[in-house]
Amino acid sequence: MRMLLLYLAMIESPEDRQKFEAVYEANRTLMFSRAKGILHDGYLAEDAVQQAFLRIIPKFSRLDEFSCNQIRNYLVTVVKHVTFDMLHEQGKIIEIPFDEAYQTGEPEGLDEFIAQLNHAELEEAFAQLTDVYKEPLYLYYNLGLPVNEVAEALGLTASAVKLRLMRGRQKLRALLEEARR
Repeated sequence: MRMLLLYLAMIESPEDRQKFEAVYEANRTLMFSRAKGILHDGYLAEDAVQQAFLRIIPKFSRLDEFSCNQIRNYLVTVVKHVTFDMLHEQGKIIEIPFDEAYQTGEPEGLDEFIAQLNHAELEEAFAQLTDVYKEPLYLYYNLGLPVNEVAEALGLTASAVKLRLMRGRQKLRALLEEARR
């Protein structure tokens, strides 16, 4: 309860405070269970949830545009990335160096190809992607967040998000082309 009061003190608008409290109450248990599932420690999981809410507060007014499910997905994504950051800081995740040579441009006509598909085909292919590509694609395309906000939510740099978006679209195209054969 003390943390909720701290969060509320950080929000200026009384309407936003009321909305934040509702979002907090509706999602903190889910966020805690996701964090605990990754960290396997209740105290660390609680810290992860607190850090996630602190990350979300500056952008909270933008969440008005989203449905309850979209907000829940966003919150779970943020807390998951906070937990990975915590594991990385503890040395439990080893960062693989980024290979600049692997960067390639996107194939011509990729957006047009994806636009021609029906929703069911796209959802099926999207479900096959790993979270590394699924999360940035979801936040960018479904929630309409700009690259810098996706980067902030996922704890990445903007260039890493752009690269994941590009690679995610490429993988989606490959999955969709394979399904059409």
